[in-house]
Amino acid sequence: MNILQFNVRLAEGGAAGVALDLHQRALQKGLQSRFVYGYGKGGKKSVSHDNYPQVLKQTPRLTSIANIALFRLFNRDLFGNLNNLYRTVTRTRGPVVLHFHVLHSYWLNLEEVVAFCGKVKAHKPDTRFVWTLHDHWSVTGRCAFTDGCEGWKDNCQKCPTLSNYPPVKVDRAHQLVEGKRQLFRDMLSLGCTFISPSQHVADAFNSLYGAGRCQIINNGIDVATEEILAELTPVAITTGKPKIAVVAHDLRYDGKTNQQLVRDMMALGDKIELHTFGKFSPFEGANVVNHGFETDKRKLMSALNGMDALVFSSRVDNSPLILCEALTIGVPVIATHSDAAREVLEKTGCKTFSENEVLPLVQLSKADIAQAVFGTDLESFRNRSRKAYSGQQMLEEYVSFYQNL
Repeated sequence: MNILQFNVRLAEGGAAGVALDLHQRALQKGLQSRFVYGYGKGGKKSVSHDNYPQVLKQTPRLTSIANIALFRLFNRDLFGNLNNLYRTVTRTRGPVVLHFHVLHSYWLNLEEVVAFCGKVKAHKPDTRFVWTLHDHWSVTGRCAFTDGCEGWKDNCQKCPTLSNYPPVKVDRAHQLVEGKRQLFRDMLSLGCTFISPSQHVADAFNSLYGAGRCQIINNGIDVATEEILAELTPVAITTGKPKIAVVAHDLRYDGKTNQQLVRDMMALGDKIELHTFGKFSPFEGANVVNHGFETDKRKLMSALNGMDALVFSSRVDNSPLILCEALTIGVPVIATHSDAAREVLEKTGCKTFSENEVLPLVQLSKADIAQAVFGTDLESFRNRSRKAYSGQQMLEEYVSFYQNL
């Protein structure tokens, strides 16, 4: 079996983490796998490019730069295609699986992708298409994250915000939504199978394209995290006041980090110690430690290991891996209500909370937080979490899925 994983970024973001993990696990199993990504920071080669085997940066820097510049006006990526891979795919001996993940975010023109798939299928009928939906982009006119907006159910009549990712200056979502959805119908006609790690994303897709069109395969922790877990000694008791972690790529974005909630925690003063991990922290105070954005997962996991809890307040994530990673190293998660948090945490019997319930919880010790959140002790919930979020199980489900196509 020959597998090509496609994602806009190589090693940044949750979707990249899933795609890269599938790629690495497939290689370990002796399968033929390649990882194709759009671009790294600034449109250049990813800084992680040389860390992984069988990876390919696919898009010229100028293409991504042009898409970034023009998207704000046109609400879609005007340029970018996969045509330079046509011979590679069609000349591969044996069945080929093209597994797409995130193709938007200034990488590829969707119409060009569908045309490419049609040409490949006509030339090489044993090609199969799989698309894992990590966000709501397949149902909206523009947005990847709905942030509570349900305008897509009414064909995106008027966007309530131009700043939702990917941001624009002019709203053209209503003009684009039907043509975009037709392209997804075209992919279904080509036999493309859609998967999501998120039940609410799958439900949204199925409501538009037909019952059962999108199936569920849960995300799991990646190979790197498993290696870290094998070496990490869990910290059951921390010293001093409770240490509370907040993790996000960009800490300024209220959709990912509830700004008011963090400030309310800061207002607890010397009752807690707040640790942030991410870029552009707007939080400064005597009880705040800003660690910055940590690209080394081993360092991040080691730092989280010493925390009493992780507070998760994102409204826009769809299947947040940071929750799985924190729980498997034995760090309780205090998550505010959201579909994504609820879906991930219910696998281990964990519950979500209102913002008002968070403040008393963060003042407790690690063991007491675990009892309040999970109703059990630290070791029991850690063992339960490692089983629930197994990355090996994720690979086995995908490989079985590939084989049954």
